[in-house]
This record gives sequence, structure tokens and C-alpha cells, in this order.
Amino acid sequence: MVVSEVLYGERSWNPLARTVELTPDQLRRGGRTTPLSELNLAAMAEAFQRGCWLGGGGAERPLERLPEETGVVPLTRVTGTTTPVRARRAAEFAHALGELAVGQCGGPDRVAALGAQARAEGVPLWIARRFATGPAGPITVAVDRRLVRVDVWGPHAPVVRIRAPQGFVRETPDPSKGLCLTVGDTPARLGLTKKLRKSKCRVEVRLSGQHWVLRRENAVSSWLLRDERRVALLTRPPRRPVPDPDSVLLPLSPVRYESSDPLDAVMAQVFAVSFGLGDGTGLARFRAERRPVTGGEPIAADDDWDRAWFSNLGTGSDDNESGGGDGWGSDGGDGGDGGSDGGGDGGGD
Repeated sequence: MVVSEVLYGERSWNPLARTVELTPDQLRRGGRTTPLSELNLAAMAEAFQRGCWLGGGGAERPLERLPEETGVVPLTRVTGTTTPVRARRAAEFAHALGELAVGQCGGPDRVAALGAQARAEGVPLWIARRFATGPAGPITVAVDRRLVRVDVWGPHAPVVRIRAPQGFVRETPDPSKGLCLTVGDTPARLGLTKKLRKSKCRVEVRLSGQHWVLRRENAVSSWLLRDERRVALLTRPPRRPVPDPDSVLLPLSPVRYESSDPLDAVMAQVFAVSFGLGDGTGLARFRAERRPVTGGEPIAADDDWDRAWFSNLGTGSDDNESGGGDGWGSDGGDGGDGGSDGGGDGGGD
């Protein structure tokens, strides 16, 4: 039997103690074992290489602030979730994991290149990327619902982003509910309409003579139209979607394209990941929350650095808080309303 090298380990005479052990293949915390493939090594390596340690919601702290004795070291998962780990020698554990992450990613130059690519994309490395098939090639979808940020891009189309500079506010006469959508560098007009009469519910985006509108088709599906022409059918995922092999990420909502235009495809993925579908049409799948205006990209506060940060994009309890389901559950507020085939814990995107 081959025994893996222990890069960091703790010992205790108490068989019930939650000791931490790191090897080149896995991390063990008490009786729980996490394969390194489930950790976002690139994001942790990039921060480590800059002399920082990555925490919840993208918050960072300098490595020198980590205690030599017992302390919390956050782990960032490939889903964007952050799990705090209490290590008896926190600084030593972080350095061991950081050095391992840099090596696993291909070395310092490769880590620097990954960081540069993320900055060019405008999406931090810690936020999970999921991929959808598009008419012109793969479409990348990145979302963090707690920060209310969505980034979607693909070949031959401008990037489409959603932000909420002052927070998402559900109960307001403003039709945008605090959400701002941009296509490339151009702001678009976004409006959400939710009525008792389901046929009147819609989400609209207007941009320089172009008009996209999401309308309910049935209990679980909605049509996306551009200038009154159908461009995509968006459908809520099943209650327990099947992830891709060897992946802990939930799959994206099914999208059937009726247009070959690359921008229509990107916009379809934006609508599918951001808004309710079917009976939930007219709602946004974000928590209602106000936040102070910072003038920059949304990031978590320093207080969130050593706290659990759930993306709700995974298939198990490691990535999902109770009731969270990628915007279909408590993490989307009223966005969880809809047909019987969706919603609840672990619902897809």
C-alpha cells in the first residue's frame, strides 16, 4: 500500500479530536475527507502568491495575520463556497496548502497567468465558472447570488453583466429592483414585472433599439424573445438534477436556442441564471438586501473572511446552506416559486 506524504498533520490522544491532515491528494478534517479536486486551488494559489489568504466572498487577509497557534484557515471550493477550517498551527497549514496549490496549478508563472486571465475576464478566480453550449462556441456563466453579480460571455458576443450597486430590493416601484445590466460597456434598461395574472409577468431588457423579453410559456418554462421573435426556450431544471461526471457543480438550466445569434445565446444564459422561469417569471433569483455604495465591484466584507460562505451551486451539504438551491430556494427569495418540478434544496440553476 502506498502511503501519501503528509504535508501538514496534527496529532491528538483523543480519538474524537478533529485533527487536520494534508497530503498531495486530499485534506482530512476529523472524519471528513475532501479530495483536492474539489478545492479551487487556482484561486487560493493566486492569493497566496500575492501574500494573502482567500476567505469568504473573495475577502482577503495578509498571510502575516494568520496566527502561529490555533486559528481559522478558510478553504475555497470549486463551487465558490468557502469552508472555515480550524487548524492547530494555522499559519503553517496555510503555507503548506498554498505551496501545494501553486505546485498543483503548474507553478508560479502558470498561477500568475491564471490571475491575469481572470482580471481580463472581470471575474475573480474564486467564483465558479460553468459552461453551456452556444451556437458560436462555449458560453461561460459565473454567478454569486450573495454578492448579486452575474457575468456571462461567449465567442463573437459582448460580455453581459448584472450588478446591484445598492443591493437588490424586491419591494420598490423601480422596475429594475436595483439591478443594473450592461452589454459590453453599454448600460441597458432592465425591468421586472410580476402580476397576479401570469400572462402579464415578464422581464425586459432594452438596448439601443433592441428589446428582449422573457414571457411565461407554462409552469416550468419561459420564452425569451428579441423584438417579438422567439430566440430561446428556458426551462427550470428538475428538482434533483444530475451533475456532470466527476463534478460537484450543479448543471445550468436547459436552454433550447431558436436563434444562431451569439448575443441572443449569451442573453438567454443570463436570463436563465438570473431570473425565475415558468410560474416564477418576473422575479429575480437573488436575496433582497441593501448594501452601501462602494463604487467598485461587489466584494464581501472583512468580517466574512473566516465565515462559511455558501454559493449554493453544489450538489451536497458542503456547498449548500439549508434551503439554498441556486436561486430556486431560500437563496432566491420569491424566485423559488414555480412549478412542482423545481425548487428546494439542491435545485439546479
